[in-house]
Amino acid sequence: MAPKASRIVLAGLLAFTATPAQADTLREALASAYNTNPTLQAARAGQRATDENVVIERASGLPSVHGEASYSEVLDDTYSNLNYPAPDQQASGTLSLSVPVYSGGAVRNSVRAAKTRVKAGQADLRATESAIFSQVTAAYMDVVLSEAVVGLNAHLVNSLEVNLQATTDRFEIGNLTRTDVAQSSSRLELAKGDLRSARANLVAAR
Repeated sequence: MAPKASRIVLAGLLAFTATPAQADTLREALASAYNTNPTLQAARAGQRATDENVVIERASGLPSVHGEASYSEVLDDTYSNLNYPAPDQQASGTLSLSVPVYSGGAVRNSVRAAKTRVKAGQADLRATESAIFSQVTAAYMDVVLSEAVVGLNAHLVNSLEVNLQATTDRFEIGNLTRTDVAQSSSRLELAKGDLRSARANLVAAR
């Protein structure tokens, strides 16, 4: 991947992960990224600027009009020549029209190059969108996976709590030893630790 494309993907990742995932569905997450992601907005603005270059280059082969105007006024004519008095006010203007006749193909080639840059920019924009959507999907699925892991660990903790209670009851009536109770309690504490880790991972994923 080119350095420019790598910077675009990295910027998109940072922009996306800066806010917690709040979309209820993957479709909503993708729609939110498409409409609000600052990397995509910047890429679209750059593409619009590239599109304008076609019009700018084509304008070089169109007729152009240039005009100038000037105005002067004498406020104090004390030292003016009495034999040839100058007018108190004077205005002048010029207007010129230029029509390109032959440019050796420069305008045509410039327009063609501008159109090529537009197509290249559109391809870059699609690549940026694809990269952002891939990262959005990955981040969303990380949240879904983390939620599932938390649910499984919570269910395991509940089961081990019931098992510990049953083991304790059987120990009290003499069917099991203290070692059995200790092992059941150890498994429960280990499951609680896994549950806390899973919840921390869920917070990070969100």
